[in-house]
Amino acid sequence: MRTHTLLLAGVAVLGLFVLPFVIGPGGTTPEPVRFGETIRTGLSSETVRVARAAGHTIPKAQVFYAQSEFVVGYYGVASFARSTARDGRTRRLGPPVAIYVSAFSTARPRLTRDGFLNTSFETRPTWIDASDAHYVVVSTEARTAVVPFTDAATAARFAARENGTVHPWRTVRDRFDEAASVDRPEWPARRSARANATVAAVDPLLDRPVSTVVGRDAPTIQGAVREAPPNTTVRIPPGRYAERVRVTKPLTLRGAGVDTHLGGNGSGTVVTLASSHTAVADLRISGVGTTRIDLRDDTRTRDWDSKVEQTYGRGDAGIAVIGGDRTLVDSVTIETPSNGLLYRNGSRAVVDDVVVRGDPTPNQGYMGVMAMGTPVVVQRSTFRGGLDGVYAHRADGLVVRDSTMGRQRFGVHLMFTSGTLLANNTVRDAQTGLVVMTRPSGNALVGNDVRDSNHGIVTAGARSSVVDNTLVDNRVGLTIGTRTSRYTGNVVAGNEVGVRAENYVASNRLVGNDFLDNDRQVRATEGMARVWSTPRRGNYWDTTVTVGSDRLPRPYAPLDAVDATLREPGRVTLARSPVRLAGDLLAQLVPGMRASGVVDRHPADAPLNSNRLAAAGDADATAQNA
Repeated sequence: MRTHTLLLAGVAVLGLFVLPFVIGPGGTTPEPVRFGETIRTGLSSETVRVARAAGHTIPKAQVFYAQSEFVVGYYGVASFARSTARDGRTRRLGPPVAIYVSAFSTARPRLTRDGFLNTSFETRPTWIDASDAHYVVVSTEARTAVVPFTDAATAARFAARENGTVHPWRTVRDRFDEAASVDRPEWPARRSARANATVAAVDPLLDRPVSTVVGRDAPTIQGAVREAPPNTTVRIPPGRYAERVRVTKPLTLRGAGVDTHLGGNGSGTVVTLASSHTAVADLRISGVGTTRIDLRDDTRTRDWDSKVEQTYGRGDAGIAVIGGDRTLVDSVTIETPSNGLLYRNGSRAVVDDVVVRGDPTPNQGYMGVMAMGTPVVVQRSTFRGGLDGVYAHRADGLVVRDSTMGRQRFGVHLMFTSGTLLANNTVRDAQTGLVVMTRPSGNALVGNDVRDSNHGIVTAGARSSVVDNTLVDNRVGLTIGTRTSRYTGNVVAGNEVGVRAENYVASNRLVGNDFLDNDRQVRATEGMARVWSTPRRGNYWDTTVTVGSDRLPRPYAPLDAVDATLREPGRVTLARSPVRLAGDLLAQLVPGMRASGVVDRHPADAPLNSNRLAAAGDADATAQNA
């Protein structure tokens, strides 16, 4: 009874203290700011760059939240409309104080197939209150476009021309419900099924009849390629072949395993596939060139991503696949100071059971697989040395699964790449195991195991799933830079820092994970409070186990000075004090009192992923010796 009385008294005192700050002075409405000054979110970075490069305009929104000291800017009005429906948005950010959208006062803008707008200097939008705008909703090939206008008549003219409909703000807001976007359990299975279909589509390339045998029907591999009719196999017997080969018709090159050794002269790409329905299988490649493109005086590099494409997409490789549909590289070993496999602008490409040994010098060489605009399926392969195991640039739909990477900068490196599946990969001794950059969307990282690296998994972008991964003995286990994404079933153990939260907009769902034996559970940048639990479920934190195996009798805040040190003398008593409990209760009731940082309102009593925890303690000799 005494504790209950003190708790109520504490709430009353704190309530009297904080009430003036919650109500606020005068109720003034902030003015819109320059969009470059906002914390920008919404569409993927690639989408924004492509639109800008084409001279298009993207409708925008900017929002002042009660609990955020910064303005949040949204590329795409639909992006913000979706965000308003998200579970817990008001709880995390506080209610919106002001919402502005970039609205047009003329119907002259033309809608593109990508859902953007072609405008002139005279038709640039201006910022107005979102509730005052009139919105035209149009379905395009790429997305649902939402275009704000300053008046109803202008909106009606635009809608009539573009076959759209006019709506008020309330209808637009209610149209988009992204509450389920953070939960996409079907993604991995669906993407794995698509990858299986791609593999099935290229498997017949290994069953073609043999038409030409090197040494019997032609003295060289290139000569055999010239003689062979399309849709057949060129058989390459064991031996060393000192030549470079180019294939420009549907053919399969097939050796006898590592005893078939194709060695270049250290200049240029060894094998180039420049046709659809091509395959290379069962051989070894070495003698790759080291050519790199000097872009300092290259006038061709005008597009926003030209330098990346020229530098990485046009360097030397063991095998270069240039365009084409249905290509396969199977059971090939490549020793290279440059790219192992290079893909440019192709489709239905598969890399299966491949070994790439790159430059062993740290931060030297190129990529095991460079996927440039090609959604390659990489599976059951091993990458050692070089810069990255797999590097993807604008390769939406990439799949990397059941593969091993190590002694590299990054195991898998995604740039401007969305809709991927990275599943059941093993990474050791890397600067970063799996890294997702440049604000993409819809990526799924599932069942990966990263250890003994500076960073385990680093994420960015939106609407992604990071599920069932094991991150052990890294400097930083997991870095969160996403929004509206799901993190569940992960084991984060034995790291110097378990989780680093870099996302300013606190909209991720992080539940059902195990955090234990980390020197420091969480480190976070500035931002609003991050709630890492649902109304009924949280995570397991071994630091919530106090003296005598008692558990913390309230929500757990791993960044709090008391909660982070519960096992030190006197901390349990302090954590259970009435004043402390009163402050915690008030912080849950009043948005203005919530401290920035992290809180788990329902910390679990026992580990949640026992099988993965047991596996995390097993020896990883197989991965180390691969």
